[in-house]
Amino acid sequence: MYRIRRLNIIKRKKQRDSKILLKNNLRKLSSTLVNLPHSSIEEELFKHGFKNIVGIDEAGRGSLAGPVVSASVILEKKLLVGNPFKFNDSKKLPFKSRKQMFNQIINSKSIYSIGVSNNNEVDNEGIVKATKNSMKKSLNSINYDYALIDSIDLMTERPYFNFNKADSISVSVAAASIIAKVCRDSLMLNVYDKLYPDYLFKNNKGYGSKKHIEIMKKIGICAIHRKTFKPISEMNK
Repeated sequence: MYRIRRLNIIKRKKQRDSKILLKNNLRKLSSTLVNLPHSSIEEELFKHGFKNIVGIDEAGRGSLAGPVVSASVILEKKLLVGNPFKFNDSKKLPFKSRKQMFNQIINSKSIYSIGVSNNNEVDNEGIVKATKNSMKKSLNSINYDYALIDSIDLMTERPYFNFNKADSISVSVAAASIIAKVCRDSLMLNVYDKLYPDYLFKNNKGYGSKKHIEIMKKIGICAIHRKTFKPISEMNK
């Protein structure tokens, strides 16, 4: 009995030490900024036995109108290792490149899912909680072993690592940023711009451009504007 207990203690210590070593390695790799996101973090996780590694990111967090849209993506390995298709933070990509990369991901054997928190959720719960909720919604239908998350600490039950500028460092998170951005832009263009054409959502995607703010000051806000965001929250004071 003593021997079994002793072996269990040794086993737990090895597991704990392995987790600490992995986290330390991930911190080192996540501090490596290069011209393009790399697959070093994912490859380190592969070495530790993790197979389904999901990247998570959002789009629309700073917008004045519309939802926060999050994406969870498990990239097919041929799109992941070495970043052969030069995936990057969606904000750094021109429209045409972003759309091409989006199509490469959805037409591959990659697995992806979308989660949405609308403007009412943003106003009622705050942008941080609404963003977390959209990420969790996107993650619910994904079967994964390890999650890589841009900035937000989701505190998921399964292992995860959240770090700043993840969409500029990890290929998986960059892919998630592309999916989230293209899906949200499509929603603003094909749905909300048609419902509220006066606000030119096809151009500003709900963000606070000078023209967008001028329009709000002139005709007021619509149903998808975030009432708790400045300058909207100050307009009726």
